[in-house]
Amino acid sequence: MKNVKKLLLKICVSVILFSILLWNSDTKNLLVTIKLLDLRFIPLILLLLILNYVVSSIRWKSLLSIYENTSQVSTGYLTNLYFVGSFFNNFMPTSIGGDVFKIYKLGARINNTSHAFASTFMERFTGIVALLLISCISLINMLGVKGILLFVGFWVAVIAGFVALKALSTRFSKPAKIYAVLLQYKGKNKVLLIAFLTSFIVQFLAIFTQYFIFLALGVRLPLFYSLFVFPVITLASFFIPSLNGVGVQDALYVQLFQVVYIIPELALSASILYHLFRLGVSLIGGVLYAAGKAD
Repeated sequence: MKNVKKLLLKICVSVILFSILLWNSDTKNLLVTIKLLDLRFIPLILLLLILNYVVSSIRWKSLLSIYENTSQVSTGYLTNLYFVGSFFNNFMPTSIGGDVFKIYKLGARINNTSHAFASTFMERFTGIVALLLISCISLINMLGVKGILLFVGFWVAVIAGFVALKALSTRFSKPAKIYAVLLQYKGKNKVLLIAFLTSFIVQFLAIFTQYFIFLALGVRLPLFYSLFVFPVITLASFFIPSLNGVGVQDALYVQLFQVVYIIPELALSASILYHLFRLGVSLIGGVLYAAGKAD
């Protein structure tokens, strides 16, 4: 019952936020803006989204390789799981809901749910770190000395976070589980290097997918502002309760792009198109699931 209430709350967040945005927008202008989409950009946008899943699966495979008896798990199988997970994200709260499915299926495949959780967690963790670094480095370019101070502050916060996690792991089960996962990758320098390099590729693919959607609508965003804002929006969509970022992402698009003089209807149009493109690609996962490719 408690989980049902949480799910309903998260659905309400998406519905309420999106409804408020539509209520405050000129819907006629919104539709006109969406129709401005340059169709020549569609193949590029879809390709970037597909490559995002493929490169993410390569990262996942590398992180899984530290465990014995996982060599039989191919990158192709992990790619199938990634697509199917993205399909389930359309119906599960937050954009990490599909990870539960991925952990379950991978755990059954290798007969070890703990290793499936650890590799999936690290796959997400390295991606989040890459997002934060991209955003911080962009701030340095935009703010100069202030940006450098923020960047230093970021690393101080990271170190403090690890110290706090270690302390909490002695008292609470969830921090202990996360800390244990991080310790498993201690000294696995080659694996971590591959994971972080592919994480940067994945995040740049995601950022430029959104950048090209704006470009397809006739707007060339400031590059470094894009590199700062899109990671912030992605991270917020990860952690704020919603259905695959619906409502949360849209509200942040409208608010944050006003800074660079993008009208609300245009920002909302770009966000809606991003939802639709991701939905379209995720349907591949639905087909793969129906065909039993995740088993």
